[in-house]
Amino acid sequence: MTKSMHGTCTKGISVLLVFLCCFNFLGIAGNAQPGKDSVAAAAPGPVKLSADSLLIRMEELHNTLNRINDITSRGFDTRGMEGELPEIKSNLQTIEDNLRLYNKVLNIRNLQMFRVLLADMREHLDDWRSRLFDYNKELMRMNAEMMAFTKDSFVKQIKADTTFRKFYLPELKELKGKWVEAQKATTQHLDKISVLQAGISGSYFKAIELENKVNEQLRIFSIKSFSKEYNYLWEDKGRTDSSAATLTQQSSKSFEGLGKILNYYTRNHSNTWLWMLLIGLVFFFRVNKQFRRIKKADRSELLQPPYIKYLRALPVLGTLVVILNIASFFDLNAPSAYIDSLQSFLLFLLTILFWRNWERRMFVYWIAIFVLYLLTTATAAVVVPDVRVRIWMLVLNVLSVITGLFIYFRIYKNLSAGKLVRIVSMIFVVLNVLAALFNLYGRLSIAQVYSTAAIAGLLQIIGLTVFIQIVEEAFYLQMQASRIAGGITARFDFEKVRGGLHKILVVLVVVLWLMVFTTNLNIYNELYSNVSSMITAPRIIGNTSFTLGNILLFFVILLISNLFQKYIGYFFGETEDDLVGEVKEKSTRLLLLRLLVLVTGFLIAIAASGLPMDKITVVLGALGVGIGLGLQNIVNNLVSGVILIFERPLKIGDFVEVAGQKGRVKDIGIRSSRMITTEGAEVTVPNGDLLSSKLINWTLSNNHIRTELLFTIAPSTALPLAKKIILEEVSGSDAIIGKVAPELLVKSINDSSVALKLQVWIQNVHQEETFKSRMLQQIYQRLKDNEITMS
Repeated sequence: MTKSMHGTCTKGISVLLVFLCCFNFLGIAGNAQPGKDSVAAAAPGPVKLSADSLLIRMEELHNTLNRINDITSRGFDTRGMEGELPEIKSNLQTIEDNLRLYNKVLNIRNLQMFRVLLADMREHLDDWRSRLFDYNKELMRMNAEMMAFTKDSFVKQIKADTTFRKFYLPELKELKGKWVEAQKATTQHLDKISVLQAGISGSYFKAIELENKVNEQLRIFSIKSFSKEYNYLWEDKGRTDSSAATLTQQSSKSFEGLGKILNYYTRNHSNTWLWMLLIGLVFFFRVNKQFRRIKKADRSELLQPPYIKYLRALPVLGTLVVILNIASFFDLNAPSAYIDSLQSFLLFLLTILFWRNWERRMFVYWIAIFVLYLLTTATAAVVVPDVRVRIWMLVLNVLSVITGLFIYFRIYKNLSAGKLVRIVSMIFVVLNVLAALFNLYGRLSIAQVYSTAAIAGLLQIIGLTVFIQIVEEAFYLQMQASRIAGGITARFDFEKVRGGLHKILVVLVVVLWLMVFTTNLNIYNELYSNVSSMITAPRIIGNTSFTLGNILLFFVILLISNLFQKYIGYFFGETEDDLVGEVKEKSTRLLLLRLLVLVTGFLIAIAASGLPMDKITVVLGALGVGIGLGLQNIVNNLVSGVILIFERPLKIGDFVEVAGQKGRVKDIGIRSSRMITTEGAEVTVPNGDLLSSKLINWTLSNNHIRTELLFTIAPSTALPLAKKIILEEVSGSDAIIGKVAPELLVKSINDSSVALKLQVWIQNVHQEETFKSRMLQQIYQRLKDNEITMS
């Protein structure tokens, strides 16, 4: 199609260039033979365009050519393709050589890595093919625009109109130059893109072909794995030296190619490392900031064990442990060799961390397990499994079983999430027993897979327990630093907060562990493919189409939103144990933030569900019916909670009186609010009742309150002195409002006694009872010293 278009375009351009190059010649001929021109003008033909119309058409051609030249001068973004295509071709050739020449030394892990890498390269090539198709389409469109002008009637009219040519000859020459430039540039780009398309398409189809070969070998390998690959251990006589040397040489060459391919994969997925680097930097600087804030407040005792164990003021090791543990989430379909390299680096970092923080006895246990891991992985890499190697593998399996039992009964107690470690240690024991049996009966491939997966899974779960501990320590630092910044001095029980946080982290850790563990067992890709196809397959109920993945994502987003709004208060240092007097206005802003999180999470969940808006409208309509039938009170309380947030008739910390209960507001929730009475009881009040019933807020605009004290003194003759003493004691108190003078009124009087009522404004309603107690004691003592009886 491109070559035919080139020919047609060249032919049309040649016609236009002939007309443009003949301008001077035609102008001379027009001056020498005016009669012929007159006859030609009088002959019948197409309707002539006016000079203004010709100018407009020339301007259109100018604009078109300018736009085409601008696009072609900028070029098309093919630099990345041209740079990476040779490497992809080389990688494809390496995989082809491994499948053709070194197939005897390939195992299931190599084949699965090939499949992942081929799928990754095929996706890149397919994306490039689509982009090149768009580029080619754009160039063809530009050529079509240029061709349209060659067939336009205004070209013939310019040829006939000598006056127009005479006056606009410079413009026509400029037009000719732009036309030549545009034609040359589009042709060059079309040729370049055509060559690149051919190379990319060839590699694309080769990748598909190799994928099919890899899948076929995996199928054959899966069938043979459980069959008898070698003689029984007691029958094995080993291989010949020449055969062993040949396989070892092939293995060495194969590993060289595999290393090059893995390096390509790592560089090609550098964006995941950028995300991990960003998370690591945020974690590092936040922890460092909290350390500095706590030390500045002279609260270094908060940074000692058991509160802080692994983190330091410069948490380099802790940060690396965190990002390497969560790295699997950033690449859900990574090759096993890539996962192994990350895990190996993680184990090295954990060794340094344990050396600094663990007891010597525990560190020795870790070193023993780590050495067992090195020996197991090194043995599994042996290509020639003669009888000596198989016996050595059997010895390692026995040692592994002993180690697993020791961890199960002893070591797990010293680790965070010890129950999880105990479960994994039993899986470790079972897999090693199975590996030993498979080795005895000649199923060596399965034995190697089980042995390496078992020891790697055990070490990983130990590392993940450290990950849990580090995240909990970081959360603890955040809470303590936020409480210091907010002026909250009371101690709190972090174990209550840790309990809920620990459950969430355990779920995350189990998911991470299963991902890496199934990868080591070489079943992750199959599980991922099966689960992915199951949850993405469309389901139809009536006229509604949905997928299980969208429904699952809907509930997961709602769950995450709920957990986030629940723990966001802890993130800012607030706990359930805080005294009401220490609650600040910040809590009201947190309530608004919680509401925002819930609403945003709900909207995102609706969008993620994939349901069309008309179906959602039906659901909301059904929900409205349900509200009308029996959920009025719940919705009333929810709406009232929103009104309380924005209207703010009360805020956290206010002293209020509602439904006969007096107390201080502890919490304003979405559905209900809580208050602490003066007796210390915690009362839950539905938000609807707060708005519908009579609400007295003693501290809406300030904390002032007028309080009363009643006295009965005797004898009545001592009234002037008693009034003087009472007013002196009250006026001398720092708790009263000095601008408002206290009032002392006589309620009743007789010959033996006088009843008095003192009315005074104090500055803080929360100190009312304390003020009364102190005043009564002081006034009683003064009156007693002056021989006046008070009752």
